[in-house]
Amino acid sequence: MADDVQQEIENALNTIASSTEQSTKMKKELKQTIYDTVSTLRKLFVKLKEVSDSKTRMISELQTLVATTKTQLAVVRDSTVMALATPSIAHVRELARSGAPSDAEAAKQHKAGTDHGKLYSEALRGKVKHTHHTLTVSSNESKSADTIKEILKSNINPTEIKVGINALKTLRNGMVQIEAQNKEDVEKLTKDIKEKCGDKLTVSVRKLRNPRLVIYDIPEDITIQNIEDTIIAQNPEFNLNKGDIIAKFAYVTKRNIRNLVMEVTADTRRQIIQKKVKLGWIMCKLGDYLVANRCHKCSKFNHRARECRGIVTCPLCAENHSLKECTATPDHYKCNNCHTFNTYNKDNKISDNHSSLDRNCPSLQAVLEKYKRNTDY
Repeated sequence: MADDVQQEIENALNTIASSTEQSTKMKKELKQTIYDTVSTLRKLFVKLKEVSDSKTRMISELQTLVATTKTQLAVVRDSTVMALATPSIAHVRELARSGAPSDAEAAKQHKAGTDHGKLYSEALRGKVKHTHHTLTVSSNESKSADTIKEILKSNINPTEIKVGINALKTLRNGMVQIEAQNKEDVEKLTKDIKEKCGDKLTVSVRKLRNPRLVIYDIPEDITIQNIEDTIIAQNPEFNLNKGDIIAKFAYVTKRNIRNLVMEVTADTRRQIIQKKVKLGWIMCKLGDYLVANRCHKCSKFNHRARECRGIVTCPLCAENHSLKECTATPDHYKCNNCHTFNTYNKDNKISDNHSSLDRNCPSLQAVLEKYKRNTDY
């Protein structure tokens, strides 16, 4: 294509020069001016071609570099997935202490879980536990994170207080985070640090939010004001007290079914989650209330439309228009979240051939998993 254009330009310049040469009425000075102009144009076109060839070579080299980088990232990502799939020693020890299956059986079960993937419904039933028991340590004298670690290691002996440390890492804000095996270990560490380093260090324990439950299809006479008294009065087998249940709000579904959301303690949830609740003349089912906060403007998570700084993005096709203007068919749906953050499905492949509203969206399930990790189950 470029050679054809060059040849056409050369032919045009030759035609101009030839026509000037054949003209008998044109002045000598004008002819010379035309010859000089044609010569200048030839030189300019040669320079432009050199610049174009240089840009083409540069683009080709960049494309090769991008392809190589993508291949290297894929290798790193695959190795990371395999590393995350490896069971920790602490987890196996915990299974042994709790009377769980033997190491061989645990390894066999883990391999089965790795081969087939874990469903989010399994996580909700308690088969997958992701709770992190951590505490954060900061300096009272604005010392560095390395200094904080030195103070901890010189004053605290985990062996003496029989505490297992899973991780000791530096945070971006200069603080130090300690991850322990369980809640009891965190309490022991907190007490020991306050007693031995209270004048130098400040300890703050990560507090998990209380879980929320939803009661399905509640009677019309049940309200936010009387739900706690009703449950306590009609369900004495739960042994609940005032304050164990905090009603948050009620809502009506598209099928005109009233549900009520309440906040409970971790112990209360474990006690009633697998049971039904008697309300008036009926028995109602319970379930975990896990909802991802999705923006109606950009279709991403963890903020609202009034706080959004992004652009309007369709939740169906990820194009820059509103949901009402979308004409895409299901075959052309595209999830903006999975595409942006390269979310992988259980087969370790990027899955974005669905809408952002899909309940099975891997990005949505990742957000819900994070919510669950921050909840005291």
